[in-house]
Amino acid sequence: MKQINLLILALILTTSTINAQFFQPGNITDNNNNTTEGRVLIDNSEKKVFIKIDRKTQSYSFINILTVTSNNRLYSKIEFENDNVLGYQLVSGKASLYHLSQEDYLIKKETGEGRIFNLETDKAQIPGILGLLFNDCNEIRDAIQISDAINERILIDIVSDYNNCNYSEYTPTENEMKNANAHNADVVRFYGGFQTNFTSTSVNGFSSVNTTGYGIGFGLSASPTFTGKMQGNLYFDFDVSLIFTGDNVYNNGLTPLNYKVNSYRFSLGVEYIFNKKGTLQPFLGIGYGYSSDLYEGRKGAITFKTNNQSYFYLPKVGVLYKLNNDNHIGLTVGYLEYTNNLGYGNPDPIQLYIESSFISVGLNYHF
Repeated sequence: MKQINLLILALILTTSTINAQFFQPGNITDNNNNTTEGRVLIDNSEKKVFIKIDRKTQSYSFINILTVTSNNRLYSKIEFENDNVLGYQLVSGKASLYHLSQEDYLIKKETGEGRIFNLETDKAQIPGILGLLFNDCNEIRDAIQISDAINERILIDIVSDYNNCNYSEYTPTENEMKNANAHNADVVRFYGGFQTNFTSTSVNGFSSVNTTGYGIGFGLSASPTFTGKMQGNLYFDFDVSLIFTGDNVYNNGLTPLNYKVNSYRFSLGVEYIFNKKGTLQPFLGIGYGYSSDLYEGRKGAITFKTNNQSYFYLPKVGVLYKLNNDNHIGLTVGYLEYTNNLGYGNPDPIQLYIESSFISVGLNYHF
């Protein structure tokens, strides 16, 4: 348990340090016109604003807020699709442009039509989004399509040009429709990090012995286009881990027994991620895998070196923390168990019947 607590503490300290980078100098004015100064973070997905004062963090629900000032910008509530978001108006007119938080922006037209998008995660589909929103303005069509990387300044120019356009009927071209659907590309993440295994082992039916192993893990997870609306929630993963356990003494009746074991594991699984657009993304998953275990030790006066292969199921839970660069830090806790039946020595092999259950804890960086 001590090692688990240390891993969790390390994750909390890391995420706290990273989280501090998102807070900006500002203030919150509540419904009673009381203003609180500090460093603020707007979270439109959770409908909350967080403020840090003397290293203590408080949260305010949108319903209790009039305005928020962040980095010298005044954010107020905007009604969009029967909901409220906090935004800072950059352009007003037939189409209005708002900055929401970090890389998130909202374009809202007088007709009520609009779209929220992220400059980084949605960059491939932004030309298509703008082409459909501004389909009655042929004049800005080329400017939208030739922009390699759309940033806030370019967005301001495009929306301003649209507001001064000579409007006419317009039907999106096939290429523009393809750009609008470009977000249908498969989402693939690679990850790697450190793992700890807390193992309970019983040999030949005797009482269990608890040991700890350490190692590394890496793999990839993908959310394909065929998952449809579940893309970004449903991921398929392939995982590889190498766990090394030092020499330990095990209960084997009257015959002394000690060994060390190195485990090489491969698994395929599926995970469901909740709150896929939020900063904290909990998940549940299940996997099926294969383990190759190499044993080296001594039973009584006999030394041995042998290996065995096993298959296992791997239920797991965890949480991903979204970083500012759209990568993630993830903490995963899984459980597996299997049995190895080892035989060594000639002409009469000696048997070791090893039953093991594992709590696996992994701290990974997803990119």
